[in-house]
Amino acid sequence: MMALRPAKEHIMIWIDFLCINQSDDKEKSWQVGLMADIYQQAYKVIAWLGLADISSDLVMDYLSSLGAKAEACGMDNGPEPYRQVWQRLPLKPLAARDLNQSVLLIRTAAGKTSIVSRDKLHSLFYSISGCHDQDNLLPVADIRRFFTRPWWGRIWVLQEITFPENAEFVCGTKRITRRRCSAALNAYSALWSTLMMKDPTSLTPYQREIITTLFQHRPTVMLSSWNIYRYYRFPLAALLRATCVGSINLRLHGPHHLESTDPRDKIFALLGLAADREKLKDLGVIPDYTKSCKETYTITMAALLQQGHISLLSLCQISKRHFDLPTWIPDWSQSATDMLQDVEDDHITLYPKFSASGVDSRHSKVTITQKDGIIGGISVMCHAYDEIYEVGTFPNRISSHEVPLLETFSWPKRWLAEIFRLTYCIKQGYADFSDRLRAAARTSIGGVGYNQDKQLVRVQDDRFLEAVCLLRDGMKYIKRNEIKLGVQRLLADSAIRDKVKRRMTGHRQLGSEIIGKSLGRLPFITKKGHLVLSSEYAKQGDFVALIGGAQVPFILRYKSGGQYQLISGAYVDGIMDGEAMENSKFDSINLV
Repeated sequence: MMALRPAKEHIMIWIDFLCINQSDDKEKSWQVGLMADIYQQAYKVIAWLGLADISSDLVMDYLSSLGAKAEACGMDNGPEPYRQVWQRLPLKPLAARDLNQSVLLIRTAAGKTSIVSRDKLHSLFYSISGCHDQDNLLPVADIRRFFTRPWWGRIWVLQEITFPENAEFVCGTKRITRRRCSAALNAYSALWSTLMMKDPTSLTPYQREIITTLFQHRPTVMLSSWNIYRYYRFPLAALLRATCVGSINLRLHGPHHLESTDPRDKIFALLGLAADREKLKDLGVIPDYTKSCKETYTITMAALLQQGHISLLSLCQISKRHFDLPTWIPDWSQSATDMLQDVEDDHITLYPKFSASGVDSRHSKVTITQKDGIIGGISVMCHAYDEIYEVGTFPNRISSHEVPLLETFSWPKRWLAEIFRLTYCIKQGYADFSDRLRAAARTSIGGVGYNQDKQLVRVQDDRFLEAVCLLRDGMKYIKRNEIKLGVQRLLADSAIRDKVKRRMTGHRQLGSEIIGKSLGRLPFITKKGHLVLSSEYAKQGDFVALIGGAQVPFILRYKSGGQYQLISGAYVDGIMDGEAMENSKFDSINLV
């Protein structure tokens, strides 16, 4: 308040935490429902980031300067249109800098065309990229410290910074507008994306610091929301995905999800932003602090499933159960990390697309069971297809949440070798040794990987040659002689050997993809001989099941009375395009 107080006049302000009786659940429920309207009507919202620290004044001044230049280029509208322009610049020598007075036509998020000075945009890049001029290099560590302050991770402030026409950040005695801060962060994000497209060996230490210092997800969500909200409205399902999905390796990637002291606020704080707020109200989803967290999450998930968002079952993780939640309800208070697919910009449409349960939408029905008005569970249309026969083992694995630096090269070899071993546990008819290895390579990364344009796509035999290289270099992790002999015979094939030799000189990515996809997961083999990649909490005897309307299979655990627990989504090699549903049918089962 000392930082905000005018020197010679009085002002009237509204402070949410002080103006709401926090001990009265009914008043809180009523007031929370009004907050969206309050912030929309506000002349200005001031976000207090906290007291100054040793570097915050420097960072605020730097962001203000950088943001002014970025704002002049229109970067307050988002980083996307500028990445393509910047990606061509690092390869140009200093003498070839294009500083003429021509202009660029940039397509904005609103679909409008903006005219941007090529000189200004290029000069901005040259000043921070570390490729040419060194006059304005980013204070990366200090910027990270600033954007990881607690304010940026609070779920409630999302609507506070989204709704008002004018907003300003205050840190200590320094101020910066929302628009300028957004432009500065978008410039950073555009630079980060540009450097990520380059050969890592060509980067300077400064550039490597940028691509390995990951903090921007939370502030990007906060700072982009006001601009996005002017043109788009997202349903609650999309908002929950955007604010709950994160990385399992928090030490490396930093937290993605937004947090709240009261776990119920993960729902209540987003309702004001949700495009389907009124429809959800009809389904019982309203701010109500008289209800427990379990009741709140149950009512919300039931409503979302009734809306058709069956893919949200992939966010359920049995390892992260609080509040005595049923297994079919995600714990929205935690970061969800184990999804095989990503989402498009609408945060609803999944990609790459699978169709394990087939394409017949008639089987996507979810029935909510209630007794005396209380939701007791759900029933879904399901086909219990297979059963886990054996689990892959890694006796020396210290943690499933990260791969130690010293194991960067050895871990992918161990991972692939163990998956390949599983193919020999069942007398399932693979055509030949190469066919086994192709299945193991696909399963090692859940059937998805990045193409040359850094887009997440489905992989078929794209990683076969890299898998050959990993097995060849990881022979010491292979115990069975028949597998060793198979690798040797494969390499004795001149056609394969020549392709592998050429591949060694090109870009290799399977190893890094394995490191990412193996976190929190284990490989399995089923009784029918299918390789599986799923949660480390799945175990022998669990069922591989196809739920009507869902793109991926699920691992279910049988309980008494014909009821099942949902363990996790799964990649099951050989059935991801509906093969298991040929001549099969769905039955209704209960999830608890």
